[in-house]
Formats: sequence, C-alpha cells, structure tokens
Amino acid sequence: MEERSGLPRGVRQAWGRDAAPGRPGPKAMLSIPGIAASATALADAEGAAALSLGRIAERLGVTPNALYRYVDSRDDLDVIVHDHALGAPTGIRAGEDWGDAAAAWCRALRDRYVRHPWLSDMRVRVPFAPNSLAWLENLLERLEPSGLGERRALQAAGVLDGYVRSRAAAVRDLVRPGGTTDPGALVELVGADQLAARLPRVASLISSGLYREPQALADEDFEFGLASILTGLRQLADRPGH
Repeated sequence: MEERSGLPRGVRQAWGRDAAPGRPGPKAMLSIPGIAASATALADAEGAAALSLGRIAERLGVTPNALYRYVDSRDDLDVIVHDHALGAPTGIRAGEDWGDAAAAWCRALRDRYVRHPWLSDMRVRVPFAPNSLAWLENLLERLEPSGLGERRALQAAGVLDGYVRSRAAAVRDLVRPGGTTDPGALVELVGADQLAARLPRVASLISSGLYREPQALADEDFEFGLASILTGLRQLADRPGH
C-alpha cells in the first residue's frame, strides 16, 4: 500500500487507515485488532519481553511471514499493542473541580497499568495513536478550568502522566513474582550494624517495616505523590501571571 503520510505504518494502522495487508497475496486472514488482542494476551501472561512477531504468529496459527503482511516491524507492533491495551478513557468521573477531575484521570490511568503491568515497559515514548491521544485530550479538558493556559496545561499533563507511569512501574517491580523484595535479605547480606552505619536513615525505615509491604502501602504512596503534585499545580494556577 502506498504511503499516505509521514507517520509510521503502526500509527496509521492504529487509526484504522492501513488495516489491509500492503502486499499481494491471499485474502486477508487476520486483522489489526485481532493481532493486537492476541499480543495483549501474550504480554499479560508473560510480560512485554515475550512480545515478538514469531510468538504472536504462533498464537494466531500462522507463519511469521504471513504476519509480516500485516505488521512490518516490532516498532509498529508496539504502537498497536500499546494503544489496544491502553484503551479509551471511559467512565472517569468528572470531579468537583479541575484538581479532583485530574486526580480521577490519574487513578483511572493507574488502573490500566495495574491491569496490564507491562505497559510501562513499552517503547512508545511520543504516541500518536488514537487511544493515547484520547487520554491526553481527556486530561487537557479537565485542566482547562484551571486557567493554566495551553502551554502550562501540556506541561502539567506530562508531569501527571509521567508520575502515574513511573509509580506503576515502581510498584510492579517491587512485587514482581520471583523478585527479591524482602528488605530483611539486604540486612542479612550487609549486616544490621554496617547498614545502620553507612545508611542510617534507610536502615531506620527498614527496621520500622515501611519497606516490608510495598503493595499494602502502594495506594497511600500513590495518593501522597498525586496530592503533592496537584497542590503545586494549584499554587501555580493561582499565581498572577503564571
């Protein structure tokens, strides 16, 4: 199929503008949504590292060459899988004011990362796919009453989106199955006295038990960070000539 824009094929496919195979051959057996759904299920089961055109072809019961008629590269695959798993920003409550509305957006996005923990590993840094941009549009609409203006609102959106993604990745890594997350193992390895001598504040936190249950504290930690960011944004919005 002839190029119709300077955008990668994966972006065009995510928008439904290049859904048919671009090379001569048999009648289409697969679809971009079907490929994305199968890849999402694979990543849910085994993580983003398992994503490959070969593995997905195997799940779909086709040869890798057949799949290449639909997806040109791993970069294109990442775009369509990321956008499929992210989904549209639906069912997010409005909130009483713009700060509450933005907080609800952050919690909804965090839920998507909890549902698909591998999303934060995807190599889609500046997405132009429809669901990704719909999330941005939704947040910008919520920030509009703040009076921050377009430039500041875009900066605020970047801060909030980055915070949600980084916190989701941090919690996931702390509770990853098979990972070593018990701080007692570190104390045993280094020695309590030596750890306290070299890192007294960290040692105090470990001894207090604050590092022992990251999942139990995840909600509290997330809300603390979110409230801190929104407090700063409220102060910026209220500042004359911001």
